[in-house]
Amino acid sequence: MADRESAELKSFVLSCLQAIGALVDTPSYNLVEVVLPDEYAAELGKPAFLRLAFSQEVAEAHPDAEYVTYGSPLVEGLIELARRRGLAIRWYINDVRLSKPGLFEIAKKSIGFTNARLVPLEEAADRRMCFYYLLFNFKVSYISDEKQEALVPVLMNLNTGQPAHELEENWSGVMLDAERRFPEMADAPLFWRGRENPALQPLSEESLEELYRRAARAVERRIAPTIASLQRRAARHLKLDRARINGFYDDLRAELERRLERARRSATDEAAFEEKRRRIEEKLAAVELERRQKLADVEAKYRLRVVLDLINVALIAQPKLVTTVGVKNRYASTTLALVWDPLLHRLEPPLCQVCKLPTSRLHLCANGHLACDDCILKCSACKREYCRLCEDFMGACSVCGRPLCARSQIKCQVCGRITCEEHRGMCH
Repeated sequence: MADRESAELKSFVLSCLQAIGALVDTPSYNLVEVVLPDEYAAELGKPAFLRLAFSQEVAEAHPDAEYVTYGSPLVEGLIELARRRGLAIRWYINDVRLSKPGLFEIAKKSIGFTNARLVPLEEAADRRMCFYYLLFNFKVSYISDEKQEALVPVLMNLNTGQPAHELEENWSGVMLDAERRFPEMADAPLFWRGRENPALQPLSEESLEELYRRAARAVERRIAPTIASLQRRAARHLKLDRARINGFYDDLRAELERRLERARRSATDEAAFEEKRRRIEEKLAAVELERRQKLADVEAKYRLRVVLDLINVALIAQPKLVTTVGVKNRYASTTLALVWDPLLHRLEPPLCQVCKLPTSRLHLCANGHLACDDCILKCSACKREYCRLCEDFMGACSVCGRPLCARSQIKCQVCGRITCEEHRGMCH
């Protein structure tokens, strides 16, 4: 966990430095040398030349290096700079081989179809297209009885709308260039929009806003274990403080009740006793009011708040290969665009057209949609399969409850209910 947090912090710092035009070199692991532009050196309060250490061991081995960690002046200065100026940077992944023979055979081995088969298209040719990733750097603040902060980067595939987990895991070995060296090519479509809006451009404001929302949800899923851990810690401390407060005020209440009992036993004047009883009861009410206020204060103190701030964004362009294949069965046929990633040397799993999640196992809906296992419905009579986009084609037998497509439904002439052939006439 600590290694990952260190890598995330290093990625953020270097992306910010490159965004402001700093020259960055890495002479050894976790040691970085930086030449800052004069303008930003003055703004950050740093000399133009910096040596940065991203681990305690490296800092001890290089006393002239500044140890960079959460809360250090350089990190706070870069965060503030990014907030004021909206730092963003564009990178290119240039060193990839844009040829891969036998993509159709690779697809047959990589993607499973339960009710259809892949067929080659004679007119289809491999196309070189430009794909995009967005690297979002978020600052997460956990605010309770104490405040903790962390930088959480999330890499999103703009064309699939999903977190790029596999590339993120291999991020340290990716060569990013500030200049584009691959030839001009068309932008790849947004596969996650599919037939909803096929003309929507990848870098349009609408698509970028939606990807930001997805990135924020990905961060929330990533920090969920940290939130749960902090909530458990806060619950333990709250329980202890509640016990301490209740113990203190229980003692006060018990002492006042003893005083009241002593006054009752020793009372000789009824009017004097009533006055004393009234004063003690007022004190008891004040004790209970103060107890409630103290309990509310500690509950507010340990109530966890999580604040998510976007610090900066990097747009990363990479060329990939796209090929189109046919998918068909006895009821329907369609086409499927497949993407070969030359950086990771793999065929990207296609997206389910219903839930828009990547999958390596697809069904061909009788209406031509491609859906994953979780988004498919199967007729118990004719065995046709329909995706959840086509739920209007599906019903159920009113007797046995088994799913039936519109072609297999039998409508009772007496009661109007739907049954299967086996239970014809048994619905009323």
